[in-house]
Amino acid sequence: MGADRASLEVCAALPAIAATAAGYDAYVAVDASGTFSQAKREAGLLRMQQARVIVSDYATLMVEALADNAAPQSGALYAALDMPFAVLAGQVSAAYQA
Repeated sequence: MGADRASLEVCAALPAIAATAAGYDAYVAVDASGTFSQAKREAGLLRMQQARVIVSDYATLMVEALADNAAPQSGALYAALDMPFAVLAGQVSAAYQA
């Protein structure tokens, strides 16, 4: 990881931990941040889990934010996700709405 990238154990973990300490629900998409070593990644994940930060991946968090897979917006979201099954789901949704 280069110096120009955010690190999971600092840039994602510390604000999320502060948010949970302030009484908020905090979510971190672990695949949105890199880190400098596997040890730092594991330590950051453990710290967040201990602080009750909700740790997931970006695609799951985006789908969860919909709260309803039957919503019209779900097809557009699935189509926008950079994952083969999600693109397929978006295409199927668009076909049924046409």
